[in-house]
Amino acid sequence: MDMKHRTGNGAQDQDLSKKSVMIFGSGACAQKIAANLALMGINTWMATSNHLSPEPDSHHLIQWMWDTRLIHCSGFAGRFSLQLDQDQKILNKTVSAIVLAEDDNPVPSYAPYGLTPGSRIVTISDLEKRWSMSAKDGLFGSKATTVCFLCGWENEAHPAVAYRMLESCLHLQQQAANTYFMTGNMKVAATGSEELVQKAKRSGTVFFKFNNNFPTLTQEGDNGFTISFPDELTHERLLLNADWIVVDEAIEPSGYLQELICKFEIDRDDIGFAQSDNVRRWNHATNRRGIFVAGGSRGMLSAPEKTSDADQVTVNVLSFLEGSDSETLPDVSIRNGRCARCLTCHRLCPHKSIDIGPRITIVPEACQSCGICAAGCPGKAIEMVGHHLGPEASNRFRPLPSTIPSQAPRIVVFGCSRSAGRANALIRLSGHTLPAGTQMIEVPCAGTVAGSDLLNAFEAGAEGVMLCTCHTGNCQSEVGNQVARKRAGSTRKLLQAGGMQAEKLRVTSVAANMGLEFAYQMNAFAEDIKQLNTPSKENQNG
Repeated sequence: MDMKHRTGNGAQDQDLSKKSVMIFGSGACAQKIAANLALMGINTWMATSNHLSPEPDSHHLIQWMWDTRLIHCSGFAGRFSLQLDQDQKILNKTVSAIVLAEDDNPVPSYAPYGLTPGSRIVTISDLEKRWSMSAKDGLFGSKATTVCFLCGWENEAHPAVAYRMLESCLHLQQQAANTYFMTGNMKVAATGSEELVQKAKRSGTVFFKFNNNFPTLTQEGDNGFTISFPDELTHERLLLNADWIVVDEAIEPSGYLQELICKFEIDRDDIGFAQSDNVRRWNHATNRRGIFVAGGSRGMLSAPEKTSDADQVTVNVLSFLEGSDSETLPDVSIRNGRCARCLTCHRLCPHKSIDIGPRITIVPEACQSCGICAAGCPGKAIEMVGHHLGPEASNRFRPLPSTIPSQAPRIVVFGCSRSAGRANALIRLSGHTLPAGTQMIEVPCAGTVAGSDLLNAFEAGAEGVMLCTCHTGNCQSEVGNQVARKRAGSTRKLLQAGGMQAEKLRVTSVAANMGLEFAYQMNAFAEDIKQLNTPSKENQNG
C-alpha cells in the first residue's frame, strides 16, 4: 500500500507511518484492529481501563496503556489531543484517529426464568470461560452430564446471544453430554445460526419451543433440577432432570463506554451504544470525523461479526488516514468582521467542527458542510461556497417563464441534494415532471435552510413553499432534518401572525429513491395551493 496520503481538504502529502491511532478497549475485536493497523506501519496505542495483561502481539507492535482512562479530548480529525489518567499519572497524547472498541456488558437473565444464581446455574459467558479453560475430559467432569439451555422465553434473546448459546450447546453435545435447548421465539438471524441448529439436532440435541406455557424449574439441592412442562401437541405433562442450567444474557453497553461517549461528544442509539440508528453511520462512522466505533461499542454483535467488524473498521481508518474517504464538499468560512462570538455555531454544529480560539474558525477536516451553522448564525457571518441563500440571493427565485399557464401556482422547493435532489433526478429519468411553475433549489442539507429563506421565497412571489428533509435516521448530519422542521414550524407561526395561510408552507420527508412519490406529493401540493388561492363563495358574495 502507498504510504503517502492527501487529506480530503487539500492538506500536503504526509507519511502514513507518522500517523497514530488510539484504540479504547482490550478485547479480541480491539486487539485485532490494533494488530491490523500496527502491521500497516501505523503507530498504534491501546488504552484499557482494566489491569488485564493479555498475551502481547507476536510482532510486539501494539503499545499498551494499562489502567488508563480518558480525562478530556480536544482537537479535531487528524489531530486529536487526549488527556489521559494512567494509574493517577496524567499523560497527553496527540493522535490522528480514534477507535472505540470497548467490549459490551453481558447481564445474566436469571429473573425471566424464576432463577437465582447458584452453583449449578451458569450464564453463557461463564460457560464460554469454562470451555476455554476446560480439560479434554469435558467441561463439567468426566461423567455424562445433562445440560439444559434456556434461551429467550418471555424476553426474546438477541440473535448474537442465541448464536453463542447454539454454538456452546453443539460443543457440549459433541463432548458426549446430553443437551436440551428450550426456547421461546428465538431468532436465528446471526450468520450461521440456522446451520448450528441443524448440526446440534443431528448430534442429538433435543429442542423444545414454547409459545405460552413455559416450563417450571425446581432445584433439587445439589442434585440438579427437575423441569416440568406440557407437551404442546399431546398436552401431557413431561418431566426432565438436568444437572446444569445455562441461561442467556441481555447485552448492554459498558459503563465506561457511556463515559467515553460523553467526553468525545458523539451520538448514541436508544440503548446507549456509540452509534446512532442512522443508515449513514452503519459504516463504523460517528458524527465526528476521525472517530470510529467497532465491535461491542457499536452494538450487539456475535463473535464472528466482531471479527469481521475489526477488519472492516481497519479499512475505514486506513481510508481516513490516506484521505480517500472524503467527498468534495463546499468550503465553509466565517467572516470575522461580522462574527459576534455568540457561539451559536458551536452549539448547533453536530460534527464539533467549530474551533474556539482568538478567532472563531471552522476546521475543514472536521466540517461536513451541512450548513446548519450558516442558517442559524444571527449575524449571517458564515458563508458556504456555491450555496447562497438569504436576502442578498433573491435572484435565485427566478420569474416564471411566459409559457407557464397563468393558473399554475408558483412553488419554490428547498430540498436536500442527497435525498430530494436525487428523487428529482429520478423523476426526470422516468419521464415524469414536477408541476408547472415549480422551482427546485438544492441545498447540502435541509438544515442549511433558515426560516428567513422560507419567508424570502414568499416575498419573491412564491405562492407555495415546500421544504423537503431526509427521513429520521437518514440525515447525513444526523439532526439537520430535525433542525429544519423546527425552523419551518416557527415560520408557519410567523405566516399566521402576518395574516397568511400557514398551509402554504409544507414540510415533507423524501428519500433518494422516492421519485414517483415525490412527484405525487408535489402535484398534490400544487392542487392544494390552487384551492387556497381560490376565493370562497362567501368571500365573493361579500
